[in-house]
Amino acid sequence: MTTHAPRYVLYRYLNRALLGRFMLCGGVLVSLLEILALLEKTTPILNRNLGFKGILTFALLHLPALSVEIMPLAFMVGALFLLMQMTLSSEMSALRAAGLSTINLYKRFLPAVLIVGFTGAAMQYWLIPPCENALATWWNKTDPDATKPDTPAKRILWFRAGPTLVRIGQYANGGAFLRDVTIYNRDPGGLLTGTEHAATLTYDGKNWHPTGAQDLTLTDNGAFVKITGGDNNFAIPATPSMIMTLSEDNAAVTPSQIRAILHKGAPASLPRATYRMALFSGIILPLQVAVMLLLALPVIYIPPRAGLRNPLPVYVLAAGMGFVILQGMISALGNAGTLGAPLAACAGPLLGALLGLTWVLRMEEK
Repeated sequence: MTTHAPRYVLYRYLNRALLGRFMLCGGVLVSLLEILALLEKTTPILNRNLGFKGILTFALLHLPALSVEIMPLAFMVGALFLLMQMTLSSEMSALRAAGLSTINLYKRFLPAVLIVGFTGAAMQYWLIPPCENALATWWNKTDPDATKPDTPAKRILWFRAGPTLVRIGQYANGGAFLRDVTIYNRDPGGLLTGTEHAATLTYDGKNWHPTGAQDLTLTDNGAFVKITGGDNNFAIPATPSMIMTLSEDNAAVTPSQIRAILHKGAPASLPRATYRMALFSGIILPLQVAVMLLLALPVIYIPPRAGLRNPLPVYVLAAGMGFVILQGMISALGNAGTLGAPLAACAGPLLGALLGLTWVLRMEEK
């Protein structure tokens, strides 16, 4: 035990220091993004008479999404600060003189990489979806104009559930009140067989209750027959909570919801490729964090006497920002279905890893 104690001490020191700087940098970056978001939302919040409690509610519910969004970049900045400090104080020189190679130094940081990566993946899969749903529901419920039929900005929503298409002209009360709802029933081949329409729908906790229900049924010769007075229990395939999730621009859904959308015909408002990307983006998050650490490694080759006059830290930051932009561009191709989700998710980290390895090898040669 005593033989291995120094190695474990080094593990604890390096990972504790890296996690501490990551938390500090992450807190600063999240605060900046939160301030920018509040600059946009504070006026509408105050116009709804929600006061400071409304500002705090928005900030807290929006916090998990911002935290995961900046996590790889915050990790790289934290690693950059730590490695620069160790290099300029000659700690890195002492470790290298003791026989610690660059690859072994990278391995010493892997516990912090795994902790941050898997924590971010868990947050993306199971914390962000309920928070984003709660935020959308709260924002819709507090809108005083949501139930007005002549509101300037109607909230039109289209979604599909298997072969069925649904159009909602307006939704309010957190998705519990709908207006101008039309269901387009189709056969498995995609041909229209009939429609159901309701002027309004109200959810009582179990069923949807329509007003002004009408049905249109397609006859054998292709003509529509109008039938007034549809069913009292309108069979719309979604709950208010699902409607608020479908109204979001991003795919903030859990893995079980993604599986239901892709394989069981659950309600979906975005392309199937977008949901595949949402699934793979959480899987590759630990890999993104590992690539960010690799891109920060070249700063250990700064001569201690050069100090902060060496431009290498600026190049490292530029490489990290370039990796973030590249990953965003490739992810956009994956969301559009141009690239397969596995390829679009892995291409960015793979290119970043190749760049980092090439950079480190070039520095080793010098």
